[in-house]
Amino acid sequence: MINFIPLTFFGLIALVGGAFFVHGFLNRQKIFQSFRAFSQSLQGEAGRDHVAAYPWMRGKWKDRDLRIFFHTSENHTVSVLNLVIDLEIRTPRKFVLLQKEGFRKPKPDQLQKLEEEVGPLLGEMGIPFDVRSPEGEATREILANPGIRKTLSELTGYNQILVWDGRLMASRQFDGVDEVTPERLEQAVSLLERLSIPLEMEEKVAVS
Repeated sequence: MINFIPLTFFGLIALVGGAFFVHGFLNRQKIFQSFRAFSQSLQGEAGRDHVAAYPWMRGKWKDRDLRIFFHTSENHTVSVLNLVIDLEIRTPRKFVLLQKEGFRKPKPDQLQKLEEEVGPLLGEMGIPFDVRSPEGEATREILANPGIRKTLSELTGYNQILVWDGRLMASRQFDGVDEVTPERLEQAVSLLERLSIPLEMEEKVAVS
């Protein structure tokens, strides 16, 4: 299990631009029903911390722990709701991928915290994300894998993807209940699993 998730993972969400979704139009009950149906198919559970809260779910995706939940952040004067998928991954690697389009430049104090928690910007990597990592050379080698690069090209809807101490977390701005039907959730988790497998294989090759 994970030992540490940089707090910046959630703080960064507030810096991501785009069209904002008005919370008053969200149908939390429909979301909860979708989460419950999907979690039951994974021998898991869904819940809400209180009646007005956004739902969460957890279960087993094959042999991996899975959690899906919402995170709300403030962007200037607007609340931004993000869907977060949290999948177990068997690699000790640490890096964060940040959406290139729509990511606002952090303020100096935010930039300092960002670099302290997730490492320096690694420069152009030929993928549709900016990359930060405390493990520069190892991260460059892993992200040169053609299979990983192909999958990342299909994940551009996510504003950030974090691989950190055995956890793969991906967040995207939430636009409506159609995104969380059991079918759409299954597709999203399958795509993240597809990213995790070559990351784990790269680690096995490095160890051997």
